[in-house]
Amino acid sequence: MTAIVDPQPVNRAAVNRIRLLILILGPLPILGSSWALCAWFKSEPPPIVAPNRVLGVQADRAAPEITTATPAPQPSPLSGRALETGRQLEAMLGSECQVVVRSPFVLGSDLSRAEVEQLYDRTMAPAVLAMYRTYFATPPSDPITVLLFRNEDSYNRYCEELFGERGISIYGYYKPRRRTLVLNIGTGSGTLLHELTHALADFDFPDLPDWLNEGLASLHEQSRFGSRGGEPWIEGLVNWRLAGLQEVVRDGRLDSLAEMMANPRFRGPGEGTNYAQARYFCLYMQQQGLLAEYYRAFRRDHAHDPYGQKTLAAVLPGVDLDQFDRDFQQWVLALGQGD
Repeated sequence: MTAIVDPQPVNRAAVNRIRLLILILGPLPILGSSWALCAWFKSEPPPIVAPNRVLGVQADRAAPEITTATPAPQPSPLSGRALETGRQLEAMLGSECQVVVRSPFVLGSDLSRAEVEQLYDRTMAPAVLAMYRTYFATPPSDPITVLLFRNEDSYNRYCEELFGERGISIYGYYKPRRRTLVLNIGTGSGTLLHELTHALADFDFPDLPDWLNEGLASLHEQSRFGSRGGEPWIEGLVNWRLAGLQEVVRDGRLDSLAEMMANPRFRGPGEGTNYAQARYFCLYMQQQGLLAEYYRAFRRDHAHDPYGQKTLAAVLPGVDLDQFDRDFQQWVLALGQGD
């Protein structure tokens, strides 16, 4: 890929978005073999798991227009590393699986090649473009491996064979150190979008706190996306997490937003409620047209605002945050599954 040189000040977010478009839309065929075990780390942090069930996403009619029909870009260091990762993965998975490289993504699956390519073209590519158009600015600098297994049996088998892991989640999880998504795609594409959000956020906002990391990821697990007038978009929808959250609100047991943001054990006890609260906070901000602004401002000011509370006050000038919290809870109670 030709380097972009900017002797004059430019909009770096726009430049990075263009780089991302080039990276993810060009088809790159892959054949190869050999597995380099040294590419895998001996120890890892715990995988990031979406608790409980997730549902699928809805692609707007415009989404299929965003395909891999764009001419392939010139080779780049990242695309070359993606190809090499694909060769290693092909040898590791064996003849039962397909490997498809769409740099920076390397997809391995026991689905048919046509099914993998369709999933990429109709779900991954448009959703990724929309996430970058809406939130992210820094494109991946390493390959991202996406393992898609057709049902629970094959998912469990490959989790154990590849990683020696079992019982982590029946839906899927993300391995940050290996930049790898492991998915039971038979449960729907919601988990794919959830875990993919984690993988992309790792490059864009490495210090993103758990509550917003999971809030955004959970928002996308039930979402719709597409392109209008050439502009990609994505928006979360009401999902199954609502009922449990409403029950906690009615019982007066929900932590304040400030407490949720600063909770050091967000993924500990009560994580189901924490995920739901973070998700519906994101949906609430989305419906007010403030979520993208909030994310970008928090990313910029994170060093001085590690939990995002000051940033929230900044994007809501003149708004009493305690009243905002009360309004948020009343909004949650008024929501219905059809909203």
